[in-house]
Amino acid sequence: MNLLKPKTLEEKIVRILGQGAVKTTALLDKLALVGTRPTKQGLYSALRKLKGDDIVIVYRGTAALNVTWLKQLIEVLNRSLEASGGETSDIFALADKESVAYRFGTLRQLDNFWGHTQDIVVRATPSSEPVYTYDPHYWFYLARPEIEKAHITMANDLGKQFLMTVGGTAPLDIMIKKEFENDMRQYHTEQLFTSNTYYVVVIGDYVFESHFDEPTTHRIEMLYARYTTLTDEALKEFRELPQIKTRVRLKISRNHTRANKLKKRLRKNFLITQT
Repeated sequence: MNLLKPKTLEEKIVRILGQGAVKTTALLDKLALVGTRPTKQGLYSALRKLKGDDIVIVYRGTAALNVTWLKQLIEVLNRSLEASGGETSDIFALADKESVAYRFGTLRQLDNFWGHTQDIVVRATPSSEPVYTYDPHYWFYLARPEIEKAHITMANDLGKQFLMTVGGTAPLDIMIKKEFENDMRQYHTEQLFTSNTYYVVVIGDYVFESHFDEPTTHRIEMLYARYTTLTDEALKEFRELPQIKTRVRLKISRNHTRANKLKKRLRKNFLITQT
């Protein structure tokens, strides 16, 4: 979720609620002031999504940010500072071959922080640098589609290609491919790494890497084995994944040589339009 430059309706609602609780009937007027005019149906759909993600609470017709979510966000940022030795967590301070690591207690915390820092790097690197991504399964796209689509759209709007490689070939892996319909967002299924716990994103000289623990990985694999279509039951189980307790680490490195090696491996199945 990008709150500095909100693009999605959910992000704009959170930005407004950051200034205090608001009557749901007044949200449409406040959104109009920032150039957004959703329908009532669209507004309430976004509020339901934010409620489902425990970001917003609605009581007696008033919407407010969930204090528990805010505390968790602060906790994540504090952990980030501790993980970097108490110094600044600004990844642009990294010299070549330096890295910083962060630890999280849920996949939601990981995804929120990963997406935020990834967006920062996307904005700071040249448009000629695609976003190379490898997931064993792109389950984030099923569990949090609005958020994932916003990341992809932002990269494309900045002139960057989004190139997704997925290690799995289950029906739900194949199903997503139709969503990647042009050169700016491409999708390929092929196992490039032996471990099904390994997730990696490469942008310019920056490498984002994470290994999920075995119980979490097993749960994800079972979902892809159990469901061949995205039924309501399947969707419910995928949306529960970000909330499970886990121990997961994100490592962000600035390493020109390693980034180029990974990009060479990840680009071979795509049409690169920028040089």
